[in-house]
Amino acid sequence: MLEFLTIAILHLFAVASPGPDFLLVTRQCLKFDRTVAIWASAGIATGILFHSFIAITGVSLIISSNPEIFKWLKILASIYIAYLGYLSIFKSSTSVSDEDKRDNEDYFGSFVLGLITNILNPKAILFFITVFTAVVDASTTRLLLSIYGFYMSLTTFIWFTGISYIFSNQGLRDKYKKFIPLFEKSIGVVLIIIALGLIL
Repeated sequence: MLEFLTIAILHLFAVASPGPDFLLVTRQCLKFDRTVAIWASAGIATGILFHSFIAITGVSLIISSNPEIFKWLKILASIYIAYLGYLSIFKSSTSVSDEDKRDNEDYFGSFVLGLITNILNPKAILFFITVFTAVVDASTTRLLLSIYGFYMSLTTFIWFTGISYIFSNQGLRDKYKKFIPLFEKSIGVVLIIIALGLIL
């Protein structure tokens, strides 16, 4: 029970701290709509399952112990996050175009966006390495580790779905409509800063 509570508290702080996942969901809310953002949240939650799997199988330890692999992973993540920042700065708008609606009609693109953003996030890799090596006891079964992974995935989805509802609130959007492009550009700037931080 103590092990689970420790993991739950650590995960709560990790998922609540602003990062690429949070900025992506916020951007999807502002640029598209709530449903698109929720699909991105589902992608992020699926990414948590991926990180849990590689942590359980020990792949994450191999990645972290090999500086060359980890370096290239950070470079890929930086390029991808910077690209999202570029889109937020130069493709921001107050309304959704017909082309945007067509591109996101099946919401699969938003899901993949969330999945890739989370998988390429080096902070997520380091978090799971910490949890599964420093917190989890050596005697903990793989079944219990899998339960931990599903718990973190589910709570991540619930958290970002809540964020989706908050930032897609129509009353809030109408009230601050003129500030949305500026806010979206600000998100883009922060994403690019995060990308540069990963490289440096």
